[in-house]
Amino acid sequence: MESSGKVRRLIGKLLLLLLLGLTAWAAYVQFSSYAARALAARTDQTLYIALLTQPAMLLSYNPASGKTVFTTINRRKIPQDPAENAANLFRAAGVETPQIRYYIPRTYQRNEFWKQFKQTLSSWRFNPLLAAQTIWDYISAYHDKRTNLQVAEFLLYTMDLSHMEVTDFIVRTTGEKPSATPPSKKSVPLDHIAEPVEDRAPLAVEDRPLLVEILNGAGKKGAALELTQFLRDQNQKGLLQVDVLQYDNYPGPTQPKTRVVDYTGRLAQIKQMTTAIGINVEIESEKQNSAICDVRLIIGEDFKQPL
Repeated sequence: MESSGKVRRLIGKLLLLLLLGLTAWAAYVQFSSYAARALAARTDQTLYIALLTQPAMLLSYNPASGKTVFTTINRRKIPQDPAENAANLFRAAGVETPQIRYYIPRTYQRNEFWKQFKQTLSSWRFNPLLAAQTIWDYISAYHDKRTNLQVAEFLLYTMDLSHMEVTDFIVRTTGEKPSATPPSKKSVPLDHIAEPVEDRAPLAVEDRPLLVEILNGAGKKGAALELTQFLRDQNQKGLLQVDVLQYDNYPGPTQPKTRVVDYTGRLAQIKQMTTAIGINVEIESEKQNSAICDVRLIIGEDFKQPL
C-alpha cells in the first residue's frame, strides 16, 4: 500500500511538472511574437493589423504613445487568401513589418464594423456582455481562420483598447474622395476674431493656441457663435489654449453627427478641447497644404452646447 502511494505521488509530481512545462512552453510561444513583446514592454514602435473589411482598413498602434490610427485603403483587386490580402494591403500602404497580422470581422462592411466598434468601446463598461461578446468573436475568428492574431496579442491589444475612448482614435482616408467640403471662404468680421489672420503665428509654431474653425451644420441658428463664445471664455480663464479663428454656417446639408477634422496633428490639444465641450467622436485626419487652422469642428444635430 505504501509503495503504491509513493508511485501515485511520484506520478502526480511528474504530471504537475509536465503541466508547468507545457504552460511555460505555451507562454514562450505566445510572447515570442514580435507584437506581443512590443505590447508587453510598451516599446516605442508602431504595430499594424490589417482589418479586412470592404473597403479595407489598416490599424496602426504605438504602445508607448497610445497613438491609434485607422487608415482606409481602397483596392481594385482583392485576393481570396486572407494572408495574401493582408500582405497586399501592407504593400499598398507602404508598411514594412516583421509580422503580418489580419482580422476579418463578422460584419464585412467597413462602415457597419466601425459603428459597432465605437458602440462597443463606448458601452462595454456599462454592459459587460459586450466584453464577453468581443472575446467570443475572437475565438470564433481564430477557429474559422479569419484572424492570425495570437492569444497573447489579442489579450494585450484588448487590455490597451479597454482604457481608450472614441476620441483617442484617428481616422485617415486614402484612395477615396474626401468627404469634407473645402473651407468656407466667408469669414466673420474682424470684431469676431481675436486678431487678423495675416498677423497670426504660422501653423508650424508649436507654442501657440490651437487654431479652430467652427462650422454650424446642425441647422440651429447661433450654434457656432454660442460654441465660439464658450471656447473663448475658456481661453481667457486659462482653462484651454484655444483660439477660434472663424465661425460660419456649414456650406452643405445638415449634418446628423458632429465631426472633428484634424489638419496639423495636435491631437493632445484637440482631445482636451473635445473633452471640454463634451464631444466623443473619432478624429478625422486630413492633409491639406492650404489649411489655415489646426482643426475644423463641424457641429451636427447631435451636438449639445456645454454648460
